[in-house]
Amino acid sequence: MQFKAYAATVTGPRHQHLRQKNQDAVLIRVWRDQWLAVVSDGMGSRRHAEVGSHMACAAVCHVVRKSKFSEPDRSLILSIYRNWLHRLGHIAPGDAVATCLFAWGLRTGETRIFQLGDGAIFYQVKHFGSTQSRDEVKFSNETTGLGISQKMSDWRCERVTLTEPTHAIVLMTDGISDDLVNEEQFLPIMHTSLNKKKSRLGKKWLKKQLHDWDTPHHTDDKTIALIYRT
Repeated sequence: MQFKAYAATVTGPRHQHLRQKNQDAVLIRVWRDQWLAVVSDGMGSRRHAEVGSHMACAAVCHVVRKSKFSEPDRSLILSIYRNWLHRLGHIAPGDAVATCLFAWGLRTGETRIFQLGDGAIFYQVKHFGSTQSRDEVKFSNETTGLGISQKMSDWRCERVTLTEPTHAIVLMTDGISDDLVNEEQFLPIMHTSLNKKKSRLGKKWLKKQLHDWDTPHHTDDKTIALIYRT
């Protein structure tokens, strides 16, 4: 079983107007027997938001590469948080708050999903994100992230298995998820559109979709990562 990965991030109109950096970050890796996709959104009100998001992606990748797939959720998350703190160096965590969403899978199809903070993760056609809990009760608008979270219950963790060639996972920051009207159709449409595109053309196509975002008056940075079976 093999997997293909696509990712893209674009600076939102607000940051372009202010000549500020994109505060989102994305990382995808496909190894021989496993794969990883991470997206992170730096909290805009913090001085080093873009550093926090990039270090979140780097920390997740570093810890996943050194960990067994059976590593318990709690110890995996603690290792990621400690590595993130180490990478920040002299920067105070509160100045670099960032969300952390990632999916880690094996070639067998076994997949682990983690989310801290805003944004959303879809797998197959099922929604898994910060706007809904497992029993469909909505959370409040208060966000969290690395640098704020102090408890394991802030994280949402799940395991799924990608068993069919049509199965896929997409991760996105809230610059995308907050604008979606038809959530159930988003992943199937993305999967169909990217299915026969090579990596370079797929990334180019994704970037164009984000640049041409059709939600009126949208302002936020937009970041997405998609993994699917071939």
